[in-house]
Amino acid sequence: MLTKSFHRLWLSQALSILGDTWYILALVVTLYHVSGSATITALYPLLRAAGMTVGSISAPVIMRKLRLNRLLATSLGGQTLGLSLLTIYMLLVGEDNLNISILVGIVFGISILEGVAVPVRSSLVALTVPEASLLKANSILSGIVQSCSLAGWAFGSMTVSWLGASQVLLLSTVLLGSACLSSCMISKVRNNTHQTPAGSWRRSLQDGWRNYFMLPKLRVLLWMDFWEGLFRGVFAGALLLVFVGERLHVGYVWWGWMNGANLGGFVLISILMSRLSNGMWNLGLMLAVGSGCVAALTLGFSFSTSPLATLFIMFAIGASQAIKDLAERTSYQTSVPASELPPLFAAQSSLTSILYGVSLLLSGWLADTVGIQMLYIYASVGFSLSFVGALMYRKNALQKNRTNDTEDTSIKELMRLDL
Repeated sequence: MLTKSFHRLWLSQALSILGDTWYILALVVTLYHVSGSATITALYPLLRAAGMTVGSISAPVIMRKLRLNRLLATSLGGQTLGLSLLTIYMLLVGEDNLNISILVGIVFGISILEGVAVPVRSSLVALTVPEASLLKANSILSGIVQSCSLAGWAFGSMTVSWLGASQVLLLSTVLLGSACLSSCMISKVRNNTHQTPAGSWRRSLQDGWRNYFMLPKLRVLLWMDFWEGLFRGVFAGALLLVFVGERLHVGYVWWGWMNGANLGGFVLISILMSRLSNGMWNLGLMLAVGSGCVAALTLGFSFSTSPLATLFIMFAIGASQAIKDLAERTSYQTSVPASELPPLFAAQSSLTSILYGVSLLLSGWLADTVGIQMLYIYASVGFSLSFVGALMYRKNALQKNRTNDTEDTSIKELMRLDL
């Protein structure tokens, strides 16, 4: 059963994704226009990843002070304020006279708040729906997020060229403000207070990582996150653009189609799962199938020279990634009590942000050093190591089920003897 609070949560995230996407497009265009440097423009994803990492790391301390629904509203309100200041600055000064240091400072502050919001949203899902509906809720949320992302990227560039960067930033501010209002209406959230001694901010920072290393299930997920995160950057836009030119020898329009195909596969699986997942599925099997397919398809991608075949592979990679991501997120949400989810998701979010920044640098270096084809071959090896972790997860889950079945049988035998 999906609650009203969950519907307000997905509406808030949908508006936030659209606002973020258009804000990113407007800012990238502005940075390139002001600096004239591709290097400075390319540093923006790293700057954003750094800010989100700071936010994710500090999130557990902030979570001790506020309930999650209020914290999400506060974070979105802060992002709205930051975008408002950025928009006012651009309108007053003009796009030709902007100071890059001021732009970078505001962007970094917004990214910190965004880093706080990511683990809060993931935790709120588990606090607003029953456990039996988690996979369905995650599927709906994922489908909405990816659909908004696809729409944002598809129409964002046209919107920027039509209205201009300043006007698009104003529109993004309105969208984030609406997301903040929607999050303010989230209610009936189960108690999420994380019990830590007063003043123990260091304990708050460590709690999520402590769960990671204490629970065998989470150690396996950590292994998977590490290897996948280390090579996640290979599907960043710039590297796909190089692949299109050097391997496929086709126009840049195929680059846009491949990004769209990847998101389309993700959206389709998310929609299907939201229709089918009325109960708890075999998460171990989903993890194994999803991560195994991503590894195999990435290897096939590296050898592909046909644009149509590559387009189909990108669609299949998006679909496989959706299966894996939905199973992984649900696994996190069912691994620990709801009160321990915020620091756990904060640890996972900080790890993901750090690895994405490293991945961008590593992928760019590998592409220049060994070539674009070898980059994707190496990535398939990294994804294969993640697949090994999924097999371990499934094996441990099967062993646990057998143990539980044995215990149930023993209890029934004892009850018969007593009778």
